[in-house]
Amino acid sequence: MTKHQAEQGCGGEPLSVLVVGAGVAGLTAAYRLAQAGLKPLVLESYPEAGGLARAISVGGEKLDALYHHIFTSDLAYLSLAEELGLKETIEWLPSRMGFWSEGRLWDFGTPASLLKFGPLSAFDRFRFAWWTFYLQRCRNAEAFEGVTARDWVCRHMGARVWEKVWEPLFRQKFSSMAGEVAMVWLWGKIALRGRSRNRSGMGESLGYMKGAFIRLVDELVGKIVDHGGEVLFRKEVQRISQGEGGHFCVEARGASFRAHSVLLAIPARDALRIAGELMNDDERGKIASLRSTGALCTVLEMKHSLSPYYWLNVADASMPFGGLIEHTNYVPHSRYGNRHILYISNYLFPDDPVFKYSQGRLMESYVPALKRINQAFEESWIMKIRHFRAESAQPIVDQGYRERIPPMKLSAPGLVLCSMAQIYPEDRGQNYAVVYGERAAKLLIARCRAA
Repeated sequence: MTKHQAEQGCGGEPLSVLVVGAGVAGLTAAYRLAQAGLKPLVLESYPEAGGLARAISVGGEKLDALYHHIFTSDLAYLSLAEELGLKETIEWLPSRMGFWSEGRLWDFGTPASLLKFGPLSAFDRFRFAWWTFYLQRCRNAEAFEGVTARDWVCRHMGARVWEKVWEPLFRQKFSSMAGEVAMVWLWGKIALRGRSRNRSGMGESLGYMKGAFIRLVDELVGKIVDHGGEVLFRKEVQRISQGEGGHFCVEARGASFRAHSVLLAIPARDALRIAGELMNDDERGKIASLRSTGALCTVLEMKHSLSPYYWLNVADASMPFGGLIEHTNYVPHSRYGNRHILYISNYLFPDDPVFKYSQGRLMESYVPALKRINQAFEESWIMKIRHFRAESAQPIVDQGYRERIPPMKLSAPGLVLCSMAQIYPEDRGQNYAVVYGERAAKLLIARCRAA
């Protein structure tokens, strides 16, 4: 039992701030709170920190359980990494992108490869390149909020560009809601991420942290503890209520806590489930209206490389996955005991039956599909399989999304929400987890100082 834990009920001396969730956002916020002298307590339901940035070990080297990289434009993440003494661990490496379409592999992502991209006519390729260039330089997000990406692309780039390039990618991320996603989401991907690209406007180098991004997570945990805070694991929060004096009562597995302020650094739907009674009708309605797809990520350790690409978009509805990320076509495979690392990416709604498939059942469909990508592939290439699920992985940014984003500062004084669903017009990612975690911390620090 920790110094903050009550024997029975919701008792004990109230904490200044309790943080629910030890992902990058929650830990960043807790670090800033600890620096301000507030000694936060962080509760995490999993047995380790990191959330979507958790790690596994391959060949004696740490590896992200779910694929990650950063961009040169990810300034908040880079600044925090430098502050924590990790700047020199980030390598900037060239990446190569491919497309699987019409039964074959195509180079993609550079001007030269676009000229040879057979699924599009020469005119379609020109329109695609021209409007991509336009989007990279446009800074007006609001211009793209009232129209779907499908309608905008078909009107400007052409229906075939939507059919052959964007629609398969949207189906990979958004499943059956691909046609409802607002153009602002695609604008964000192209314009905001385009800042990391080279002068050609299409090639880019991506950043990876030696020892995986879990190093930053571990540093944050260490700094929080050094400043007098605590991080507790296997403490799933089940309910948050408000008691006498306005203190929050946080009921977790096997323990209960009191706090003056609470930060919910978890998916918005989870926040609604455990703290919905403290929200007003508008807040509850906004959160209930939000939807997101879940992610299945299968990690293969293999004897041989599958393709020449780091990032392979699979634009084929007959394939059982939407993306293949071959990490060791980006980071040398010698670092992982000469094993080739392949992530198989598959986004689905959590109520899709496939989302609950066992690893074995998924591989029954994946193996033949991998052989279509590379006819030389044999199941014997696979040395080890690991499978991960994330129920909230990609928010569905549809028309009118901005108006439905719940506020950080909720109606119950001292209750703050910091979730992936609030990142806008940018998209999810470690950089914006840092940005929004720091915003949440500022709100809580201001409240504590005003008390």
